Amino acid sequence: MGTVSGRAWLSALAVAVGAAPAFAQGEPAPMDPMSVRRVVDLAPEPSFIPESPRPGAQATVELNGRLYFLATPSGATLQDLWVTDGTPAGTRSVQEELLPSGTHIDLGSLRATPHRLFFTATSPETGRELWTSDGTREGTRITRELNPGQFDGVASLAPLFVLGDSVLFTPSSTAPTAFDLWKSDGTAEGTVPVKDIHPGQAAANADGFVRVGDTVFFAAENAQGFELWRTDGTEAGTTLVRDIKTGAGDSYPRNLTAVGNTLYFTAEDNEHGRAVWKSDGTEAGTVHIKDFNTAATGRMPTVLGAAGDTLVFLVSSSQEASELWRTDGTDAGTQPLLRVPSSLIARFSGVRFVPVGTRVFVVAQGIDVGDSVWVTDGTEAGTVRLARPSVYGLESVRGFTPWEGGLAFVLKTRLGASELWRTDGTDAGTSRLTRLPSGNVFALPTGLVPFQGALLTTAGDPWTPHALWRMERDEVSPTFVCPAAQDVPSNRPEGTLTSGLAPVLTRPLTASVRSTHPDYTLLRLHQPVLVTYQAEDTTGRLAYCTTQMTSRDMTGPAINGCPTQLGLGTRSAQGLTFHYPALNIQDETSQDVLVTYSPENGSLLPLGTTQVTVTARDGSGNVSTCAFPVTIRDGQGPTGACKVNEVRVEAEGPEGAHAYWPDPTPTDTISSKVSVTSTHASGDLFPLGLTRVQVISTDEAGNSASCEIQVRVRDSRPPVLTCPQDQTLTTAVMNGTRAEYPAATAEDAVSLAGISYSPAVGTPLAPGLHSVQVTAIDAAGNAALCDFHVTVEYDPTSDMRQGLGCSVGSGPSSATGWLALLALAWTLSRRLKDGKPRA
Repeated sequence: MGTVSGRAWLSALAVAVGAAPAFAQGEPAPMDPMSVRRVVDLAPEPSFIPESPRPGAQATVELNGRLYFLATPSGATLQDLWVTDGTPAGTRSVQEELLPSGTHIDLGSLRATPHRLFFTATSPETGRELWTSDGTREGTRITRELNPGQFDGVASLAPLFVLGDSVLFTPSSTAPTAFDLWKSDGTAEGTVPVKDIHPGQAAANADGFVRVGDTVFFAAENAQGFELWRTDGTEAGTTLVRDIKTGAGDSYPRNLTAVGNTLYFTAEDNEHGRAVWKSDGTEAGTVHIKDFNTAATGRMPTVLGAAGDTLVFLVSSSQEASELWRTDGTDAGTQPLLRVPSSLIARFSGVRFVPVGTRVFVVAQGIDVGDSVWVTDGTEAGTVRLARPSVYGLESVRGFTPWEGGLAFVLKTRLGASELWRTDGTDAGTSRLTRLPSGNVFALPTGLVPFQGALLTTAGDPWTPHALWRMERDEVSPTFVCPAAQDVPSNRPEGTLTSGLAPVLTRPLTASVRSTHPDYTLLRLHQPVLVTYQAEDTTGRLAYCTTQMTSRDMTGPAINGCPTQLGLGTRSAQGLTFHYPALNIQDETSQDVLVTYSPENGSLLPLGTTQVTVTARDGSGNVSTCAFPVTIRDGQGPTGACKVNEVRVEAEGPEGAHAYWPDPTPTDTISSKVSVTSTHASGDLFPLGLTRVQVISTDEAGNSASCEIQVRVRDSRPPVLTCPQDQTLTTAVMNGTRAEYPAATAEDAVSLAGISYSPAVGTPLAPGLHSVQVTAIDAAGNAALCDFHVTVEYDPTSDMRQGLGCSVGSGPSSATGWLALLALAWTLSRRLKDGKPRA
């Protein structure tokens, strides 16, 4: 089981409920219509089922609004007498209150007339005798001691039959009386012999008493054999009805059953074997109805019941399936109703007929399957097996009684839970009334007794060894939503540590809930455990749920780190060899987890998207998967687009130059089409300096690669420089003159060039020959050189001539010049006399 989250195993529980059988638990049902209350805890073990083979044995009797029953104290073999009025205060043992010490009532002997109790009991002083009680110590006594002293006056397992205010009974064979049938009204005087059926010392062994109208029929033995008798409680009215098997043979009348005013029974005569008979109380009216050739077929009638005015009976066989039959007392009216599979009805035992009105309910103990409930009204169409609680289950019926016009019964489910059901004879009218105390296999509900409109039973639960319980109609009865079986997700290697597993109640109410396996109890892995829950509200109403819980590894291993998707690149057109990423796989229960891959680890995945799956299977077969898409894409960009890394060109002008390079031709091992883009194209005009051209190649998968071409545009050519011709300078100064040159010219295609002279213009030049160097430098620093010569000549008059604007010579113009010069000199001499200006 994986460690998914702290509560993941509780979520798995929502789908872990096992399928419940149709019988009882697990069905989606409304609130149960009956509530359960504990009347009182019982230290002794009570029983509401007759455990005695005594004919007509009863476990309980009702007298004056109170119910009497027997209970066995722990460790004892004899029973104490108890009484209940249905309340805790009114439920108590009356053993010591009513009976002398050491006196114990025989099982199945309780009887009640309208005013008194009757039972057989044994005491050390008197042996077994017939007792009576009105519910008080003073009114509890031996009716009449038939055998004074310690010997028994009443036979063991002697029948007791109520006839009006009296009971019929049979004495012990050792009692000093010749009478085989007695009756008692509870007084010594009213305890009298009725008939000496079998004169002499032999006992008549009367039993099988049944009342038909005012007549009581029974079987008894005398010299004519074991035959059918009748009595009205008087000696004269106690007679042999008919010697069915004439002579000394025994007809053994059995299954005496009253149907209206007719007695039906089975008996054996000299011709038919065991057959169905009827009687109106007369010899002539006691006749054979139907035989089944028992000697040849092994078939015989075994159980009889009254469905209104029709007799229903079971024909069992040691070789064939059993059959239900009906009869109206005539041969023509005796017909089979239904053939019952042998697996559903044990042949000669385990079948009980319960007459309710005009129908008979049949409770059958199966051989290979559980118990079943049938119903018949004496017709073929009205004879059916109830589909509910279960058609083919493993349930058992532990107690039943007529109730509310139908049959109420206690059901033990195949898992051991006990429930109360009722049927009206239809599938739709068959339903659970409530869940009974369960969980104590040593104290299952035994018997079912109607009392004061409710039902009583005895049982134990995990917290109460034995108790008396009362079930009654209740519109707000607390009811668990209880599955019959439940698989619980394990939450640790050894199983499940329980927490919050209690079933919910059908309606919110204030109730305390307890369990045989409270929270934090360990349920061992794969070991079914019967868990019982009990809820009790503030009024004492109880709800039970018994469910079989099995801790199972129901969760697959936890796969941690499962990617949502993967994208991988490849350089091969064939795809990529794929290796699954390492996953953290954990399982709390299984030590070994099998991990498989699809496709296998190391498979070659093609280009494109492939769905891959990791499967983890634990030892219990639980599976977890991790599935994700893996996309194999072209993972390599194009190469070799740029054929050159650098292009150098000479500037064509101030704007730069045009540069050219080979066309990019990228290559790609996968894509057949590659697009190329660049920041500049070959042949573009590039400015001076460095320009980086980015070339980007993109394939069909979107992979791109870039390369760079460096374009360098440079101005490397010097200006074209032209120097002036050689020059001659004349000066009247002996030291020379300042340099003056005509301008040199410089031409440059890219930038303006600066021109400098050496010596620079204005530099003093002494008389003589001088060389002048001219330098032209453009913006790129390219330089051009040229030179020329300058000759400086000394001429003292050169300055004068040049300053007066004339030259030495003859003629009128020369004479005028000289005169002007002399005039200027005279003026100056007048203004500067002694070196000072004149006014």
